[in-house]
Amino acid sequence: MKRTYSQASLAKALAILRLYIEIAVTIMMMATEATAGPIVSVCPASLAPRRALPSDTVCVDDTSRRRVAAENARAPLLWVPGPFGPKTCANGYVWREATPQDLVCVTPDIRSFVASEQANPMLAAGQ
Repeated sequence: MKRTYSQASLAKALAILRLYIEIAVTIMMMATEATAGPIVSVCPASLAPRRALPSDTVCVDDTSRRRVAAENARAPLLWVPGPFGPKTCANGYVWREATPQDLVCVTPDIRSFVASEQANPMLAAGQ
């Protein structure tokens, strides 16, 4: 027997799913920050290490640091098996490439923004 669902019930189910995903991303973001260890900063007072990977010391503002933590937390949701192995990015996403080992999937505009952070000598830690 084929079941049919109303638009309202599908919309409600989608809203609940989005809520669960947001909760999961928040929990994963907190866990990522906790497992990365304490932030020992050599950055100016208004900046903090980006922490795309634990060794990432590029200094960024708090907005970028939080964005990176959220991207790291949801990374497994955007990996699909594909031509580049099990961490191929889903359609429409690319690797962030904050470092050569960074395989977190982001939109192309975010990857360009991260490249601009890398290229800014004023934000590099210890400089």
